[in-house]
Amino acid sequence: MAAVYAVGDIQGCYGCLRRLLRHAGFRVGRDRLWCVGDLVNRGPDSLETLRFLQDLGDRCTVVLGNHDLHLLHAAAGGIAPPPALRSVLDAADAPQLIEWLRRRPLLHRDDDLGWVMIHAALHPRWSVERAERYAGTLERRLRGEEWGRRLIRLLQTPLVQPPEGKRQRRAFRLAVLTRGRFCTREGVFNWRNSSRTRSRYDEAPWFMHRKARWRGKSHGRRYRILFGHWAAMGLVDDQPHVLGLDSGCVWGNRLTLARLDSRRIRLFSVGC
Repeated sequence: MAAVYAVGDIQGCYGCLRRLLRHAGFRVGRDRLWCVGDLVNRGPDSLETLRFLQDLGDRCTVVLGNHDLHLLHAAAGGIAPPPALRSVLDAADAPQLIEWLRRRPLLHRDDDLGWVMIHAALHPRWSVERAERYAGTLERRLRGEEWGRRLIRLLQTPLVQPPEGKRQRRAFRLAVLTRGRFCTREGVFNWRNSSRTRSRYDEAPWFMHRKARWRGKSHGRRYRILFGHWAAMGLVDDQPHVLGLDSGCVWGNRLTLARLDSRRIRLFSVGC
């Protein structure tokens, strides 16, 4: 029987990823791998990371993170690529890799396992169904022929809270899914604070708001939320409703893998 594993933010640390998969006994070609996003950037080998994950085919499920969008932004000509991403864009297979990446979802729901995977956060006023609807609208824009122009406009739209107009709403929803950390219970996000300590009395980590609508039932059941993005927060495995897997590999800490299909979640990690 195929096992299902989820890995935290890889960020181009390909060697660490392969060591971790060996350590956990991951069977390439048989087991399934989920990735919480931020596959690339900062680490030494974004190119090989993308190639490996693409080669896994339908055995690999990826949601897009902010650094993956950064790569797509550069590929579309919206920004100059940072040094860590130039190898990807200069590669002979860059068009195929970019095509594969831009077709990855922003949210993944698995009814068999009872998990929803995102990169960063959910708004406290979003149910899982609403988050899926918003993610789906954004995904269709990334998969269309005009994806580059649309992505550039989205990422260059100022984030206004509350957002006004379609473009601001889309930009805000994309930012929540790929950049969110601290927010108020009303859903006002602090985009600047990436630490683990709140900078305002009325904010908390997005997953700590007790009355958040995503905690309720959607599609007739409650889901647990799997996320990454927050290296300073580290591994979040002490909450019954969420699992945070960004343990700061690219910063010299650890890369973490969770087996999701067992009765109790099993965690594996290696130093980076």
